[in-house]
Amino acid sequence: MKKVYNFKLFKKKNHRAIALGLIVFTTCQISVNAQANAYSFTQSLTAYDAVSGGTILGTATANTGAASLYNVSYSAAIPFSFNFNGENFNNLKVSSNGYISFGGTDDPTGSTPISGDMNWKGAVSAWGRSLNSMFNISNTTGDIRYETVGIAPNREFVIQWTNFKPSYSTSTTSVYAFSFQIRLRETSNTITTKYNSGSFLVGSTAVASTAQIGLRGASDIDYHNRLNLSTNSFTNSTLGTANTSTQYYSTTSTAASGMPPAGLTYTWAPPSCFAPVLTTGDSTANSITANWSAPLPSPSNYEIYYSTSNTAPTNATPSSPAIISGSTATINSLVPSTLYYVWVRSNCGVGTLSSWSTKPLMLVTKCQPPALLGTTGATVCPGNNAILNATVENGGTIKWYDTLTGGNLLATGNSYSTPSLTSTTNYWVSTSKSSVGNVGLPAPISTSGNTGVGIGLTIDAYKSLTINTVDIYPYTTTSANAGNGTVTVNLVNSAGTILHTNTFTVNVAYQATAATLNTLPLNYSIPAGTGYKLLISAKSPTVSGFIRESSTSAFSFPYILAEVCSLGTTTSGYYYYLYNLNITSNCESERTQVTATVDNACLSTAETKLAEKLFLYPNPFTNILNIDHSSLIKSLQILDHSGKLIKTINAPKSSLQLDDLPSGVYLIILDMNDGSKQSSKIIKK
Repeated sequence: MKKVYNFKLFKKKNHRAIALGLIVFTTCQISVNAQANAYSFTQSLTAYDAVSGGTILGTATANTGAASLYNVSYSAAIPFSFNFNGENFNNLKVSSNGYISFGGTDDPTGSTPISGDMNWKGAVSAWGRSLNSMFNISNTTGDIRYETVGIAPNREFVIQWTNFKPSYSTSTTSVYAFSFQIRLRETSNTITTKYNSGSFLVGSTAVASTAQIGLRGASDIDYHNRLNLSTNSFTNSTLGTANTSTQYYSTTSTAASGMPPAGLTYTWAPPSCFAPVLTTGDSTANSITANWSAPLPSPSNYEIYYSTSNTAPTNATPSSPAIISGSTATINSLVPSTLYYVWVRSNCGVGTLSSWSTKPLMLVTKCQPPALLGTTGATVCPGNNAILNATVENGGTIKWYDTLTGGNLLATGNSYSTPSLTSTTNYWVSTSKSSVGNVGLPAPISTSGNTGVGIGLTIDAYKSLTINTVDIYPYTTTSANAGNGTVTVNLVNSAGTILHTNTFTVNVAYQATAATLNTLPLNYSIPAGTGYKLLISAKSPTVSGFIRESSTSAFSFPYILAEVCSLGTTTSGYYYYLYNLNITSNCESERTQVTATVDNACLSTAETKLAEKLFLYPNPFTNILNIDHSSLIKSLQILDHSGKLIKTINAPKSSLQLDDLPSGVYLIILDMNDGSKQSSKIIKK
């Protein structure tokens, strides 16, 4: 199912936002740039222009550890605004491991800057891997420095790694040294990595390995890197095929790959049109709203695409024909309790489009609760209890609360008897409907197992649910351990926070081929949201492992429980451990106020009983609506489903002629002679 065209647009957010859960859906906060993969690449051979002045960030004082410039990082200020991935930066961090990073909070000392799980807004890697320099080897010492060269508005900010080993080494008897740079150019915002040839300062022991070279955006799925195998020359690299792609190098002169020659220059030029950054989202039962921030420079307008499939659009994918001039789009006429994926791109005019945002905004439409047909308050004398009433469509349940949000569940059912009251008190009702179902692979097909922990299933919850039970099949490879063991099961959210954890005693079979069913009573509740993980997080020493599925013919993700949730895998290519999830889902409406009025003047007993008996019928009606005891009513108002006043009737008769109302659902509010109000939902056929 793919829909693109039916939506309503707002330049400003002026609709009612509805929170959808405690992770992504509270406001669905993400921040993902999507343009590193849209940069263009060229390669050339020019002179290596070493910088010898500028600011020295670090100088090696030893040949091991941090003193050899290993796993250290520095901050540097750029003397001009540099635009990377549609955002301007004036500061960056420099890693001794051959790369720079923009924004974020992670300390850049990792060795995989393009594929690593980093909290950055982007990175440029010239030689990304574990590196270090040297101290006084053949009178050579290394350093990291930066310098600004050229004249505004065409300056270059140059970060230089001088006399570095191509791989981390503590050897002082065989040392190969080379140098490289990252250059950021003012105005054009091009990025260059440049290399100088290297040589052995002492010894000749070959050094061969791989390095990550290229660009990375805020997400590790947004990258533009280079690839060559050991059988290919370093200078004949090709476009990377994964974020883990690397360039192979060797200091052996006869090796096919070799090292970069002096002056080898890689240049990445930014696209003319950057994609926006998706930020937040909201939803109702039938709509989703996506928000984004504008890139720099700002485009003329935007295009949007959405789908129930997470298959990303391509440049040829048609978008909505609507022109979106603001940074918000609301898409209507959607299906309740459904996960939608949203992408956006910039339209920079004259047929110039950015790439689609790399990572989609994921939004689940709210479930559709049963309709509340009507409520009836009550008026009582001080010291008496009140009987409050509400009606719901077939299959629904009424729940009574003491506050609008949170609070205590007081009762369920169409009526609620309050405690003795001394003052007018408000109560609130909601409607809800629960269902129970099973999802996931029902039982093992394989008899092979796996010993790892911290793996399991991912869960996208389309509405609030409870995982009642799950089946696992533990085994041991030591006969003496057969019998009892323990297993810990965690439920974590998309941020990795543990929401539920429990340790269960299990029956452990000897050998995987004999593993037997263990049903674990989890009772783990989940609010609507995506990115949850249900994991086997720990096991006792008596448990060797658990049955899993490795043949793709045995399983097929995602597993979907209609309108409730979908299951995926935490590790690609496998179905891990957790079978036959039994799930209870609940769809509950917002709460409606019902008032118990305490009349200090106090009506007579007869009048109170008459008020309690007030009744509207038939409901649904065709043209005439009857009212019991209409003499108790001062006036009434009829409102449509949006709250718009349709008509007011003073001193209504016992039969109302309403043939002028179109078919639909209405709210009727009764103003009683005693000053109280009653409301009911009525349906015109």
